[in-house]
Amino acid sequence: MKIVSRGTIPKSPQNKDLRSNTFPAMAILPSGRWLAGFKAAEIKGDCAFQHAVMTWSDDEGQTWTEPFEPIRLPAIDGVPGLSRILYFLSLGGKRVMMLTNWMDASDMSVPYYDPENESLKDTRIFVSISDNEGESWSAPELMFIPGADGPVPLTGPPLLLADGTIVCQFEINKYDRDPAPWIHRSAMVFSYDGGKTWGDMVNVTQEKDMYYWDQRPAVLADGISLIDFFWTLDGKKEAYINIHARESKDGGKTWGDMYDTGIYGQPGQPADLGDGRIATICIDRTSSPFITVRTTRDGGRTYGESLVVYEKSNLGKQDSRQISMNDAWAEMAAFSVGHPALLKLGASELLAFYYAGDHTDMTSIEFARISF
Repeated sequence: MKIVSRGTIPKSPQNKDLRSNTFPAMAILPSGRWLAGFKAAEIKGDCAFQHAVMTWSDDEGQTWTEPFEPIRLPAIDGVPGLSRILYFLSLGGKRVMMLTNWMDASDMSVPYYDPENESLKDTRIFVSISDNEGESWSAPELMFIPGADGPVPLTGPPLLLADGTIVCQFEINKYDRDPAPWIHRSAMVFSYDGGKTWGDMVNVTQEKDMYYWDQRPAVLADGISLIDFFWTLDGKKEAYINIHARESKDGGKTWGDMYDTGIYGQPGQPADLGDGRIATICIDRTSSPFITVRTTRDGGRTYGESLVVYEKSNLGKQDSRQISMNDAWAEMAAFSVGHPALLKLGASELLAFYYAGDHTDMTSIEFARISF
């Protein structure tokens, strides 16, 4: 593997609302258009103004349209909300699905995560469709998820199976009014009618005192098998441990045993290369942030090639292996590099993308093309 080129989604230095660009999402449409979305804010942590914006490039990342907020999310039961993050799924031709996280914006002085209760602000998912490659969108529809009894932050883009099933991935957290101990869940819900209705929710992980955060699944070449990687915190030991993974042979309905990949760090969305290999990506921040792409033929149990796509030694350590739950949330808010992901570009190239900057509150969306 080698890096072919690099790029950055540009931003106006005069626009304070684009200083902190994080949580990138990208999709490649059949026409070759690159869609990109991200959370834009003045600072990375809790702040009065933040929203999910998008842009696109019709020349493979050389130039981009001015970022804009594609939709305004409505109030829910009279409670105002804002768009926090968004993800895309190409549905063929010019048709695209967008999932957007709504967050309770009734009192922006309240933090997103409450360390006293280990709870989140109310977070929901809205669905919109574009018939013109993202230039305009249908009115957002609130996703009803039977069985989800807490805030549901998205963990990545929706997935499309070979039979047309759409899979939405998210986490289930705890409402502030819930007195029960928090048991973290990574979950999926399915649509069989193009996103009009959703059901058959599956808890991919649900284990007391284990936090399989930031699930990063991908559909494999057969169109039905999934592999899912997890950033893993052992709550009993109060320590981050190696990335874990598990596999599904039936499109996410049932899952095999969890296993240790032998790699430390926070995983990103993998990509099936189509030749028996899966490309994985992760960030390790224990000495300084560096992002590595690796290839595996056995689901991340062993690895072949590896390539560092980002490294900044002058930034110093950004995560602690030994850490409590509340300290982990505080530490996440200070990351200046993160959320890596992969997309396959044609037969022999990958697109790696992530947010990066020299300061917590001054970050941009960067990308690299990788030949393999």
